[in-house]
Amino acid sequence: MRLIRTKNRLKIAVEKENEKTLIKCLNFENYKNFDPSQYELIEKALYGKWHTQHEDLISAISFGGLKDDRFVEPIMDIALKGEIFRPFDDELEATLRKCVHALKMIDSEKSKNAIRRLKELNNDNVKVVLEMYKD
Repeated sequence: MRLIRTKNRLKIAVEKENEKTLIKCLNFENYKNFDPSQYELIEKALYGKWHTQHEDLISAISFGGLKDDRFVEPIMDIALKGEIFRPFDDELEATLRKCVHALKMIDSEKSKNAIRRLKELNNDNVKVVLEMYKD
């Protein structure tokens, strides 16, 4: 029952561009409930400028194990367009850091290319996250 409610909520949130409903979908308990049938909705929400929940969407991808190349470009938009998608990031750039973690988790050729692009920024926060993955 909870899974159906979460799926319906996400659909309603994205279709009606309703941030309050999106927030209800993005609690840690629901991260494992997202499945490929919802990836298109998550992708649309990632691109959405109607909400401020990009950090939580990125967390849902990472912690929910949502491995799909369709998330790479919107994650890169969030990472590269901070003034639009990360207005609340401070000097530690938590959302940017989560973008790097999500790309590492996706672990595809496309996500690896995206990580290479982020490395070229010479951003200290990107470097800190990538250091965590060194053996």
